[in-house]
Amino acid sequence: MVNFRITLLAAATVVVVAAAGAFVLAPSEAATPVPTEPEARALIDKYRTDAIKAISRDIRYTEAISTIGACTDPPGTYSISARYSLMPPSATAGAAAVDALRKRWTGLGYDLVTDVPGQNSQLLTEDPATGFRVGISQRAASYLRLAVSSPCLALPYTPTTPVLPEEQASVREAYQQYVAGVLDQLTRDVTALRSAVAGSDRAKARAAWLTAQLTWDRVGAAYGSFGAYADAIDGLPQGLPAGVRDKDFAGLRRIEYGLWHSEALGTLLPLVEAVGKQVTALRGDLPGATPAAVDLPLRVHEILEDALRFHRTGRTDMGAGAGLAEMAADVDATEALLDLFGSLLDERRPELRPAAHAALEKLRHAIAVRRDVDADLGGVLELLAQAPGLLEVTGS
Repeated sequence: MVNFRITLLAAATVVVVAAAGAFVLAPSEAATPVPTEPEARALIDKYRTDAIKAISRDIRYTEAISTIGACTDPPGTYSISARYSLMPPSATAGAAAVDALRKRWTGLGYDLVTDVPGQNSQLLTEDPATGFRVGISQRAASYLRLAVSSPCLALPYTPTTPVLPEEQASVREAYQQYVAGVLDQLTRDVTALRSAVAGSDRAKARAAWLTAQLTWDRVGAAYGSFGAYADAIDGLPQGLPAGVRDKDFAGLRRIEYGLWHSEALGTLLPLVEAVGKQVTALRGDLPGATPAAVDLPLRVHEILEDALRFHRTGRTDMGAGAGLAEMAADVDATEALLDLFGSLLDERRPELRPAAHAALEKLRHAIAVRRDVDADLGGVLELLAQAPGLLEVTGS
């Protein structure tokens, strides 16, 4: 389920009342018994809630995925983990969140396991009272990952077999080939856009822009994928000091703004050329720029989560009003990635992929008729949220 803006209160000690007693997230609590699975999941949620209370109210988050990993000591036990993607309004706000959680967790008496500061910061702590670990890490320039994991516990069932690293690597290679094909098409689309902008027909230039924008959307660059390249090709003005007037606002969104705000076509030509250079650079650096294999399962549902956050709220609309068309392109990207994981998903939950395809087709229809879009999008996201847990890599 997708969670949006959270009303944050002052940080406080969190108490979880479970069937076996009370778990208290406080530095003075003695070691507690190993929890049952329901108790562990309740504690995970409370650790998550406590962390959210300690950071800025401007940070939004989406539940990423809950996974189960096998423990070696003792054999036959498992650790339950939950990971949440956080979206601060800026890299500075993200760094402040890490600092706030460091202060919060050390103040509660948690032990520091890892503390690596800097642009790619990693902070991992362990609560000695429960054995649970909570951490925060930098996913990209303005994205964070909050993670909570339980100690090893017994389960009344055998969890799904984790995906092997080499299987995940094969999917990453296939996705890289998919993106390469999309970028090749985007190169042609940007060339056509350049020709249109060099002319005098604004309607033709607008149509060429939309074609290029939809092609880029089919890359599936959600949650900071492709980093600085994505920012240069399709960056937004939110967060820039001067907004749409900022000198650093560039890319396809800046071109959209100019096309729909009566800017002379000729003044947009350098912007189009700059996009072309960035597409070429990304195409050449694709092996290194493609998201890590461990992150790709999250993209199965994060692409449409981004559509919900950005297209449905109008944050990406610079004048064209193309949010629904762009969401349809996001559906294309989601289906492509879903099918790249096809055999791995089918082995673990054979009914999931057909159900997801049916739900995606229903969403396409809703987009086409402009009716029930939010309801159908919500249904798709609930289905797709199951995929990452089934695609967890061994040891990740």
